[in-house]
Amino acid sequence: MANLNGIPPFPNPGVRLIKEDEHVAIWEEVFEPGKPTPPHRHTRDCVAIFPNAGELTIIPVAGDSVAGEAEELTVVAGQMKESATANSGTRLVFSNGTVLHQNVPAGGSSHYAVNEGPKPDLMILIRN
Repeated sequence: MANLNGIPPFPNPGVRLIKEDEHVAIWEEVFEPGKPTPPHRHTRDCVAIFPNAGELTIIPVAGDSVAGEAEELTVVAGQMKESATANSGTRLVFSNGTVLHQNVPAGGSSHYAVNEGPKPDLMILIRN
């Protein structure tokens, strides 16, 4: 398995911590149109809530010594369409109120995200 330790863990700079205790951590992240997030890694499963409709492309980080297995996304509520992109990414188009469960592989995963829509996308991310 590739080494993900060189990639900073989530949360990214600018992500606002809403609550954290021994049971849960909740963050708020706003994806600005056309601006990619920094590459980051996830080590635990989480739930992502998108209050408004939007379009994100998730692009795995890959390189000679850094890569990760892809996460599995499951729609818990709302609607989402997934499609592959030319850069090995996954484009997500989701409706208002979409809730996703992100299943992270045992060794972790890494990616960055780009808002493909015309307005900012708000995400609330919850991890236990």
